[in-house]
Amino acid sequence: MSRRVWAGVVLAAGLMAAALGYGYSRPGATATLLSRHSMPAMQAPAREVAITREGKLFHDPSCPYIHGKPEMVNAQEAARRGYTPCPRCLGKYLRR
Repeated sequence: MSRRVWAGVVLAAGLMAAALGYGYSRPGATATLLSRHSMPAMQAPAREVAITREGKLFHDPSCPYIHGKPEMVNAQEAARRGYTPCPRCLGKYLRR
């Protein structure tokens, strides 16, 4: 490939990296979310929730969508660890 093509590829890669870095390093963000596709909690329920080691969401303990062995923690601790509310059982706590 020519130098002009390589320069274009490098420039495009740099612009993409900068755009991705800008979108996920918001000022004021407190916890790193376990998934970039999750919505952060607007508020956390004042009770214990279920999390799993493999998961990225926190759930109501009776949620049928819990996969894996659940660990019970309070919702504030789950959010501090980067978990976000399950949209199926705790959707009302999502930021919209």
